[in-house]
Amino acid sequence: MSNSLKDQLLKAGLVKKQDVKKKPKKKAPQVAKKNRKKPSENALRTQRAMLDKAKKDKKLNEQRRAEAERKALIAQIKQLVNGSKVDRKDGETAYNFTHAKKVKTVYVTEEQHKQLSKDHLVIIAVGNDVFEVVPKVVANKIAERDANMVVKNEQSSQAPAADDPYADYQIPDDLMW
Repeated sequence: MSNSLKDQLLKAGLVKKQDVKKKPKKKAPQVAKKNRKKPSENALRTQRAMLDKAKKDKKLNEQRRAEAERKALIAQIKQLVNGSKVDRKDGETAYNFTHAKKVKTVYVTEEQHKQLSKDHLVIIAVGNDVFEVVPKVVANKIAERDANMVVKNEQSSQAPAADDPYADYQIPDDLMW
């Protein structure tokens, strides 16, 4: 089987030795470098369209990935809140705080009110008007993921003004009106 096709045809007697020598091999026509075709307008438009589509697809994939990461982050936060929220079912004491420049109220027990005042418990904004109370450790974990969900206790951070006549009289955190 290592014989060439010419040798096999000669052995089979289908061609003569003279016929094999007469016919030279045909070469593929060589195109001069000058005569080579330039890419057509359609080919260029197609390439540009493919590049534009690839860029759009890449951008869309990045947006989808970012959205998936955001959803995963929200799910983690919900899991943290649901796993460690403080039961406020029997709460009768109102605890007022500010959120988005508005005063909001949650009802807690006396013990929870004291812990909120001492900053051992923290309020988390789960929805627009949905708030949960969680321990400070959990609030720190939530703040790592999304700091906007943690409601800051601004009562303790306010310093009295220099010309305030009542600066010497501190208002207790647990004062009930």
